[in-house]
Amino acid sequence: MGRKKLVRQSIDDIFNTVSRMFVPESILNDFEIYDAENRNGNWVVELREKEGRIPKEIEKELVVLDGYCDPIEILSHGFSAGPVYLKIYRRRYKKSNDDKHYSNKYDLTLKGMKLVPELGIFLKEGDRRLPR
Repeated sequence: MGRKKLVRQSIDDIFNTVSRMFVPESILNDFEIYDAENRNGNWVVELREKEGRIPKEIEKELVVLDGYCDPIEILSHGFSAGPVYLKIYRRRYKKSNDDKHYSNKYDLTLKGMKLVPELGIFLKEGDRRLPR
């Protein structure tokens, strides 16, 4: 008899679970976590666009990676440990024989807000419940 032995999850499984707590799954479809740190009481999770996400207008061309676009910083969630910001880098490409830059466009925020859509919708719903 006795107790059933508990099996510990792998570190990768734990990381995947915790990452989904801080970063919406819709963002994790196209970006991967590159770094995370605490900066003056704010948590910053750095994400980089996954390899191979070549923009459609040049996907049939010979392309080279040409660095990253300026990062987009959006608020993901606020926890008692402090706000969590996502610093998102999109890859920048160019044709191998051209200097024009190309990058993918993503709907990462609600229009006019620097928040992930899930948080923006939550805040708007709460705003509707307040007496006017």
